[in-house]
Amino acid sequence: MEGGTTTRPAADPLPRLWRGDFAGVLALALLGFANLAAFYGLEPWLRGKGLDAAQAGGTIAAFTLVALVLMPSVAARVSVASAGWCTVAGFTVTLLVLPLYLVADGFAALVGLRLLHGFGFVLTLVGITTRFVALVPPQRAGEAYSLFSVADLLPFALLPPLLELTLPSFGGDAANQYAAMALLQAPALLLAVVLARRVAPPSSDVAGAPGAKAGWRGGPVLALLLINTAAFIAHAVLFSMAKGRALEMGGEALVGLFFALQTGTIMVLRLSAGKLFDRLDQRRASAFGAAVVTLALLLLALPIGGTATGAWVLVPVALLLGIGFGACLPLLNALMHRHSPPAQRGANINLMMLTLQVGYLFGPLLGGLVVNWAGYPAAFVMAAVLLAPAVPLLLRLPR
Repeated sequence: MEGGTTTRPAADPLPRLWRGDFAGVLALALLGFANLAAFYGLEPWLRGKGLDAAQAGGTIAAFTLVALVLMPSVAARVSVASAGWCTVAGFTVTLLVLPLYLVADGFAALVGLRLLHGFGFVLTLVGITTRFVALVPPQRAGEAYSLFSVADLLPFALLPPLLELTLPSFGGDAANQYAAMALLQAPALLLAVVLARRVAPPSSDVAGAPGAKAGWRGGPVLALLLINTAAFIAHAVLFSMAKGRALEMGGEALVGLFFALQTGTIMVLRLSAGKLFDRLDQRRASAFGAAVVTLALLLLALPIGGTATGAWVLVPVALLLGIGFGACLPLLNALMHRHSPPAQRGANINLMMLTLQVGYLFGPLLGGLVVNWAGYPAAFVMAAVLLAPAVPLLLRLPR
C-alpha cells in the first residue's frame, strides 16, 4: 500500500508505448524470427543432402558462431540513428540468401551459406533491438519486453506445424520452403525501409531511471548477463533433451502436448500480465520465475515414468515451465533496461540477445556430455544447478 496514492497518478501520463514505430518494430521482430523458426528441421534436411551427423552439426553451428563473433562488435557500432538501415541491410542479406538453399550443395557450400545467413540475422537483430530499446520508457519496460518476447516466440509456435502441413505442396523438399520464406522477408524489407526513413525517435532515456546509481552500474549488468546465460542454457537443454526424457518416461503421446502447453502458457502469461510486470517488484517476480523453472527441471529428473500414467507428470511440468520462463525472461530484459546507463542500453540489450546464442551453443553440448555420462535426469539436474543461483542474485539487485 505504501506509495500507492503517489505512484498511480504519476503512472497515468507516462509516454505512450503504442506508436507507429513501436508496432512496426514488433512486426519486424516477428518477421525476422519467422526466418529462424522455419529452420527447425534443418538437421534432417542436411543429412538428406549427404552430410554426416558431424558435418550437419557443424553447419548448423556456423550460424550461431557468426552471432557470437560479430554481434558484440556490430552492436557497439550501431546507434539509434543507424539502427534502421542496419535492419534494412540484414533483411536484404537474408532475402538474397534464402533462394540459395535451392542450389547449395556440399559441405563447404552449405557452411558458407549458413555463415552468410547468420551475418544477415546479426544485422537484423542488432538493428531491431537497438531501435526497440530507444522506444521503451523505463517505467513500461516490463510490458514492452513482454510484447517483444511474444513477437519473437509466435513464429516458433505457428511455423513448424504449418510447414509440416504444407511440405507435400512444396514437393516434399524443405529447400523449396526455405526459398519461399523470401516472400515473408520481402515485405519485412519494405517495412524496414519505411521505418529507417523516419526520423529517429527521441531517446526514451529518463533521468534517474531506477537502478542507475553510479556505483552499481557494472554489478547488475554483469549479474543479469550471467543469469540470462544460465536461463538460456536451461532452456536449450530442455528444448533438446525433453523429447528424449519424455520417451524414456513412456510419454510418447504427450510430447506434442508438452511443448504446446509450455509455449501456450508463456504467450498467455506475457500477453495478459505485461502491464502487471511494471507494477510488481521485477527482481522478485523474475526470481520467482527462475525458482519455478528450477523446480520443473528437478521434477523432470525424478525417477518417475516408464508407464503412460507416470508420464502425465509432463503436463504440470509443462505448465510450470511456461509460468517460469514466461515471467523470468522478459523481466530479465526489463531489469537490464532499468539498470543500464542510458547510453549503454542498446548495447546491453544486444548482449542479452547474445546470451541466447551462447545458451543454445553450450546447452546442448553440456547436456549431451552429461547424458552420455549419467543419463537424461542428470542433464536436467545440471540445468537446475546452473539456474538456481539466479534466485538470490536477482533478490540482491538494487531496487
